[in-house]
Amino acid sequence: MNQVNTVVLLHALLHCHFTSADSIENYLFEHYSARMKPRRNQKELVEVDIAMTIQTVLKVDERFQYISFYGWFEVQWRDEFLMWNETEYQGIKKISVPYQHVWVPDISMYYSEEHIHDLGVHPFVSVTSQGHVTWFPGAKYTVQCYLKVKKFPFDRQKCSIVVAAWQTTDWMQKLAPRARSVNEVKGIAENGEWEFQNFTYEENYDAEFDLTKIVYTLEFQRRYRYFLLCTIMPIVILSVLNSLTFLIPVESGERITYCLTLFLTFTVFLTLFDQTMPRNSIDVPYITVFVSFHLFLCVISTVVSILTISSKRGQECDSRDTQIVPLESQGEDLHLGEVNADGKRSGSSGKNYLRRTLKSILKEVFICKIDTVMLVMNFFFLGSSAFVLVICYIS
Repeated sequence: MNQVNTVVLLHALLHCHFTSADSIENYLFEHYSARMKPRRNQKELVEVDIAMTIQTVLKVDERFQYISFYGWFEVQWRDEFLMWNETEYQGIKKISVPYQHVWVPDISMYYSEEHIHDLGVHPFVSVTSQGHVTWFPGAKYTVQCYLKVKKFPFDRQKCSIVVAAWQTTDWMQKLAPRARSVNEVKGIAENGEWEFQNFTYEENYDAEFDLTKIVYTLEFQRRYRYFLLCTIMPIVILSVLNSLTFLIPVESGERITYCLTLFLTFTVFLTLFDQTMPRNSIDVPYITVFVSFHLFLCVISTVVSILTISSKRGQECDSRDTQIVPLESQGEDLHLGEVNADGKRSGSSGKNYLRRTLKSILKEVFICKIDTVMLVMNFFFLGSSAFVLVICYIS
């Protein structure tokens, strides 16, 4: 019997509550217009407090220069037409109504990927008996973000999110950021590629359009360890190998193959950078310039190697021509010349032999000198480019 009485009492209380809530809605919206400014004096502006929260950063696209994230806003204002006496409605202090039934501020997110983006949709707003309205719109947002990738992969980025009115001015409403928006990075879900460091706001007044803009700034840094192991280290190793090209003997015939292999490997890295980095000439990554420079050195090494091998082959042909063939069967081992009509030997063949021998020696010395010079030059350019790269990163 007691259980039955309890159920009946709860049912009666709930019925009274919903009846009172319906009565409040009927009372508030009987003559309410969502198109009117929520002020009895229409000359007064509406102060709108706004706070932004980023929940999850989905993607930071370096190539197309945008950032995508899930977030929501807490928007508060006071509506003088949405007030009631709590004692007349069983002490109800707060109700929820569809947001389409009330006046909502004109707030948009500027510099979206495709167009001006509204703040999103939340089906209900919360209204207190004192007329304080709270709205929590949220959505997936995609905004443009100019990324500076010069110091990739040790780069730090700043993305600005601009929130302001789109069709109204400060005569009707004035946006005011709430202090809780500052340094709220702990609530952002951890990202494997980026480390979020700071989240601040700045209030700017645009006198030309008579409106207040709130600029939220998200600061984050790339987690570089993965790129250090998978990108920077292989490029440095390839650069060292490129400098060692002229230690390979010309006789082995592998020098050109070695140079072409390095050339193709550097080209692959440039292709990977082209697919991920933004295509602009303002902020070219330092590592891309470093790879391009060593690709150019690789081309020079290939050309010099081709000329060296060609010279070496010509030297081998000359050496075969200078082989001495005995003229007489008595065992002479030097061809000193030919016998003329007077019975004297001519020295032309001996001179030709000496000339070819000297030419062969000079070519051999020249090839050795070229290899030494190119080896020293490659190491000099390797050290210089690495030093410049480090200076650029730490500057």
